[in-house]
Amino acid sequence: MASLTHVCMWSDNGWKRITAEQAARLHPGGTVSAHSGLFMCELCGQYVILTDGDIRIRYFKHSAYEKSKDCPERTFGADYSISYGSQEHDLPIRITSVSSSSFSFEVGLIRVPISSLGKDFRVEIKPKGTFDVSYVFAKERLNYDGITYLPIGERPFEKYTLNFQNRSDKLREFWPAEIKGIDPEGTLFEKASGKKLTYDADVEIGKEYYLLKRGCIYGKSRNGMQIQEITQKRIGWETWILYVVSASAFNEDAARFYLDFHCRLTDNPVSLQLVWPLFVEGNYIVKHNQNSMYMIVEGNIAAVKTFPAVTVRQLNYNSSQPKLYEVFCSGRQQLISVGRTQALQYTYFWKEPLDQVELCPEVSVTDLAGAEIAPGETNILPHSKTLRFKSAFDGELIISNNSRVADKRKIFADKCIEIDRLSYGSSVQVVIGLDVIWQIDFKKQQPIVAKDETKIMKRITHVSGATIPTPHSLRNIMAGMNHYPQICQWMRKCIKNGTIDEQSYRRLQEVYRSMNTNR
Repeated sequence: MASLTHVCMWSDNGWKRITAEQAARLHPGGTVSAHSGLFMCELCGQYVILTDGDIRIRYFKHSAYEKSKDCPERTFGADYSISYGSQEHDLPIRITSVSSSSFSFEVGLIRVPISSLGKDFRVEIKPKGTFDVSYVFAKERLNYDGITYLPIGERPFEKYTLNFQNRSDKLREFWPAEIKGIDPEGTLFEKASGKKLTYDADVEIGKEYYLLKRGCIYGKSRNGMQIQEITQKRIGWETWILYVVSASAFNEDAARFYLDFHCRLTDNPVSLQLVWPLFVEGNYIVKHNQNSMYMIVEGNIAAVKTFPAVTVRQLNYNSSQPKLYEVFCSGRQQLISVGRTQALQYTYFWKEPLDQVELCPEVSVTDLAGAEIAPGETNILPHSKTLRFKSAFDGELIISNNSRVADKRKIFADKCIEIDRLSYGSSVQVVIGLDVIWQIDFKKQQPIVAKDETKIMKRITHVSGATIPTPHSLRNIMAGMNHYPQICQWMRKCIKNGTIDEQSYRRLQEVYRSMNTNR
């Protein structure tokens, strides 16, 4: 039997590619199992064993007890190369309406050329293997300008089929025939957005995730993990339990915990970020009017792919810097993705005039003094612990306390509504239709002592998310941190580029406030 060749080993610095020969030198005697050394198959995301070498030279093999026998290297041999196709970009599923006793699910249909669909078009989402459950939506239900999240009930299913009535074959370029659902052995979701993580997704230390599984967590390593049960739900004969989990230490036990659910613990998650020229970014969509776009890709990736295939040119090769790519995209719709064995992040480039599009319905959020409040995570409560909301559309406010829904209030177009008595642990979402268009989370944090510039730099730059125009206040922060040359140099680049990662800016504000508080 040939040794597996796509194997990673956990080290103090994270996951590293390794050969059987290298592993044998590190572990000179005996079979090395999942319990005595942490090895992972990069292709199928399952544990790998290093044999003892009693009969033949030592080699990597899969455990006989692994859940899946469909590893590509086992099927196609050692020459298998990492690859994925256009139909392997799964549609997003998110968990919503989380409370102490319930939760539900939505599937996101990314933007498609709706103008090509007939008036009698219908889309049907159906749990695979069932006959009495089906969700049918008309063309009018679809968002013309972005993603449309549609409800698919409260019961988890492993797969869903996507069918069309009065169909358009062109939709298969965007929407697959089958959608991966909820694995009963355990599925992870981003807690902030509710989005289900893809297979082999990166997870970060200190970041909170929902873990949904059938039954309790048994036999999982807990050292370095924070685990809190928040919901139990009986569905038929099954009991589903929802947890909030996070890694408090970057160690092997935490990596092993997440690997059990086919995710990788890392301090450098995969991210795809557009930087130039002018564009409007939405959910799985980038609107532009150029023939080429430039993007930065970070993290451990194996491929940058385009569908249909176009020229992608890497512009830098310094391993210590994020990779910069130029993508030629003269067509109207272009799929761009980054991944390893599967697509991990992707977006569609849509070429169209930018002055004719809007990102999403606008909502105005202020404190009692009229100061605008930005969405995101903050450790500062508003004046009088009150927020004012005004929307151009009817919608709903969802107020949560410590991840549990505490109140829901209707918001009516062009009418102001106030939410008071906000406290740390509170979260407020503005929902228009089925989309969360604005959210804020109030979290009390320990003051950051600004002593180690390298540590601060890592905290404010190791993020992934949406970018915002560079705020004017960044110059004031730079002036107040002039004794930190690396950070000031980074801020100058942000000012020159005209954009900054929103989460980077929030973390930088926290550092600056903590410095002034501790003086």
